[in-house]
Amino acid sequence: MIIMGLNSGTSQDGVSAAVFETLRLTPSAKIKLIFYKEYPYPDSVLRELSGIYKKQSLEKLARAHFFLGEVFAGAALKAIRQSKMKAGALDLIASHGQTIGHFPELKKIGGRKIRATLQIGEPAVIAQRTGITTVGDFRPGDIGAGGQGAPVLAYPECLLFGSLNKNRMVINLGGVANFSLIPKGADPEQVNAADAGPCNLLLDGLASRISKGKLKCDFHGKIALSGRPRKEWVEKILKHKFFKKPAPRTTGREDFNENWMDGLLEGLKIKLDRDGPDLLRSGAYAVARMIAQCYAENYRNFEIDEIIVSGGGANNRALIFEIEQAMWKRAIMSQELGIPLQAKEPIGFGMLAELCLAGASANLVQATGARIPAVLGKIIPGKNWRALLKKLSRMTER
Repeated sequence: MIIMGLNSGTSQDGVSAAVFETLRLTPSAKIKLIFYKEYPYPDSVLRELSGIYKKQSLEKLARAHFFLGEVFAGAALKAIRQSKMKAGALDLIASHGQTIGHFPELKKIGGRKIRATLQIGEPAVIAQRTGITTVGDFRPGDIGAGGQGAPVLAYPECLLFGSLNKNRMVINLGGVANFSLIPKGADPEQVNAADAGPCNLLLDGLASRISKGKLKCDFHGKIALSGRPRKEWVEKILKHKFFKKPAPRTTGREDFNENWMDGLLEGLKIKLDRDGPDLLRSGAYAVARMIAQCYAENYRNFEIDEIIVSGGGANNRALIFEIEQAMWKRAIMSQELGIPLQAKEPIGFGMLAELCLAGASANLVQATGARIPAVLGKIIPGKNWRALLKKLSRMTER
């Protein structure tokens, strides 16, 4: 099956599109990557996303949901053209959309304890514009089963990176740093996963502050490499209440937002023009500490043989250095295993979409805290729906 995965992470910097063919999905994945590209959000999209948080208007949110659907559909159409696929070759689109609210803590409403999550970028728009059956909205299935709705890519990571003879830690360095622990020869029920804490939410925010908005990130960690970590700053970063939570746990922009960043910098009493390099290095050191502490406090009995790293933060050399020091292991970039650094997540959501079509559960209850396994995703039939059903029938017969 040929699938396009679309994703925009917590950093909210653009749409990642990956087109791949699943030659085998289970018990271990064998895929062929056909095309991959990043489509950065233009300023108009960034303004719309910012406006959601500032204006808190129901109409603003509803319109942004469909506007982002158009943005994702546009990225899908560009990827179809640029990949030079033959007409009708693409079977399925998977779109995680853009997370704008994730609330994993139980809160009592109307006598019931409720968790919530919200991803915008209406998948029905993508199906209409492309004519391709689209699967979206992956987190709610896990929340409906009593889970926290994240991390939901632990199963695809197990299928992609599982090894017969190596215990592996697979780290994703996106807006949030999370990891999966995959025992050698493991079946999915043995895999654990957790969010460690903010990654690019922290590092990109610091880069923007020290440059007065001129920098979106510390490109390749160049500034951080010229600084040194300061213990008192690292400890201040790690004082957030999230780091006291046991796994399974998940976090996002709701915990580590602009208000948190303002309070952090105010408390540190930093002169940004002078202390910028040390601040960014302290941030990188803190992210490495988050990962190491989450592992040590929750999974210390799991002996790690190899570490595999993906996500935009893997381009930050200072961050990778600090992780290698904290974990006492060389970090293997996912691209060394055939998966570009920022392609793993769209590929992972594409795999979840195929599992959804098959009616197969894809959440790992030990990673999300769900009571029961659940199918993840909602299917929007496209013009190719009948042809897709026939293909699925042939695949099942084989």
